[in-house]
Amino acid sequence: MKDISKGRFWDKPWSLVDGCTPCSPGCDHCWSAAMTHRFGKKSVLNPYVSEFTSPTGRFIGHIKTHPERHSIPLKRRKPTVYACWNDLFHEAVSFQFQLEAWLTMERSPQHKFLVLTKRPDKMAYFFGLLHRRAAGLSGIHVLSNLYHGLTVCNQQEADEKIPVFLQVPGKKFLSIEPMLGEIDFKRECFCPVSSPVKIERHLIGCPADNKWGIEAVILGGETGPGARPMQIEWVRSVRDQCQSAGVPFFFKGWGAWIPIEEMGTVSYEKNKTHSRIIDMETHNDLPWRELL
Repeated sequence: MKDISKGRFWDKPWSLVDGCTPCSPGCDHCWSAAMTHRFGKKSVLNPYVSEFTSPTGRFIGHIKTHPERHSIPLKRRKPTVYACWNDLFHEAVSFQFQLEAWLTMERSPQHKFLVLTKRPDKMAYFFGLLHRRAAGLSGIHVLSNLYHGLTVCNQQEADEKIPVFLQVPGKKFLSIEPMLGEIDFKRECFCPVSSPVKIERHLIGCPADNKWGIEAVILGGETGPGARPMQIEWVRSVRDQCQSAGVPFFFKGWGAWIPIEEMGTVSYEKNKTHSRIIDMETHNDLPWRELL
């Protein structure tokens, strides 16, 4: 895997969707919007303004899908971890387009696919519709090479979105990026497929009728202009919860600001070295990849 030392947990992007709509506090300084604003296609009416972002660099809800890119993974034999960009489950993306992407993943068993969303209700709706259209089949066909991801940034999002996300069949992981507040999973369902640690249902919870729990957590701080610092105790809390539950934890990095602990106080400095160290350790646990 390329640049894992810098917090990169995928090999290649699979850019099926251009544009997005802000729907979370974590969207305030979206890196994808910033990149699109700087390097993306410009408006026909104004060659200096992106057709997908506002003058301030935020996504404006204009969506464009690229069906011609569905076949990209089919042409590559080397096993690759693909990250799907942007949100495949945006409200403006059709079921047919999503289905074509899913079929490509089914036809590419040599690859792994990471499909992140901030819209778990739309992701769950897709699989519900897929199930209804596959009448006569015994259940939903789950792809072993597909990892569904949910992005949350604080406790409110976790409480609202994770229960919906758990309705999605198949392998699942959480992306806490940017982390903007403490997150306690005691009220959520956090059930690894295999764990050397006995899970206490009253503490973390694992519904008897749901065998597809959260299998990994990726966590990172905010980057770019206006980035908000991430408190060290927030990171420690999630790390410790993952370790207690036997769930792989990948710490992507502190973001723009790194905490400095001295004499019982914490200050923040610019993270010029892109540090990924917490308590003198790095965490590179990824279920879709052997550790490098």
